[in-house]
Amino acid sequence: MQRDVGSFPLAPALRVKLIATGFRTVETILEFSAVELSKEAGISNEEALEVLQIVKGEAQSSSSCQIIQKHTAFDLLGQEQSQGFVITFCSALDEILGGGIPVAKITEICGVPGVGKTQLW
Repeated sequence: MQRDVGSFPLAPALRVKLIATGFRTVETILEFSAVELSKEAGISNEEALEVLQIVKGEAQSSSSCQIIQKHTAFDLLGQEQSQGFVITFCSALDEILGGGIPVAKITEICGVPGVGKTQLW
């Protein structure tokens, strides 16, 4: 749910500047740092910092607005690679699985009856 900038306790002149420059919702404001916001909205760095502090504080206390954290593809790759594996104690199976059964993922073990699926657990 997007929250309108007009619903925050900001100075009227500041609110008008933000809306006039296209900052109508919380999500659009939170995409910028204080310096970027001051340049884009034509306000001082102090005003931009105040806006971000108010918006972040209100957004964190409000259950209707969630702050979206941004991650680059490189960050996600690093998280993916840092997660470990549960080894099966069968080196051939671990090799096929790329090191074992990956942690924090769903892995389905299937096969015909009698091939030993239950023995993994």
